[in-house]
Amino acid sequence: MNVVATLRYAKGDAEALKTEKAYILNYPTVDGESKSNFVIDYYPGIKVRNLRTAGLKFEENGIAIAQLPRCMPKADFDDEDKVEHDYLPDIHHCIRETLGAEEVYIFDYMIRRREPAFPFQEKTKDNNPQPALSAHIGKATRVYFRVQS
Repeated sequence: MNVVATLRYAKGDAEALKTEKAYILNYPTVDGESKSNFVIDYYPGIKVRNLRTAGLKFEENGIAIAQLPRCMPKADFDDEDKVEHDYLPDIHHCIRETLGAEEVYIFDYMIRRREPAFPFQEKTKDNNPQPALSAHIGKATRVYFRVQS
C-alpha cells in the first residue's frame, strides 16, 4: 500500500551552501541575522512506500533494509550504558551481516529526543538535538566497508 504525502524539504541549492555549512537556528536571533542559509519548500504528491517490502539491495540502490536480532525498549535509550553495550553491538553485527563487511567501526552516534517545546530549542540546549523537521540531503557521506573474499 502506498501513502501520498506532502514532504517538507530542505533545498540544498542555495548560493551560501557553496561556501558554508547549512544551518538553521532554533532560537531568536539578533535583528537582521538570518535564522537559516537555505530554503524550506513543500513537495506534494510524494508516494511513500513500505521500504521493508521493497526488496532493495545495497549494491543496486545504495541502501539496504535489515532487521535487528532484538528490539531495545524505548526507555533503555535514556541509559547510555545500555545503548553502548547492548544496542550498538547489535547494530555493528547487523551492518556486518547485511553488507558482508569484514570491518565495521561505529565511531559516533546521536539520539534525538523530542523536547516538550519542540521545535523551539534554546541556545543553551544545543547539545540535545531535536528530530529533523525536513527531509534533507547533506554533503556526501561515505560508507567504507571491505567485503570478505
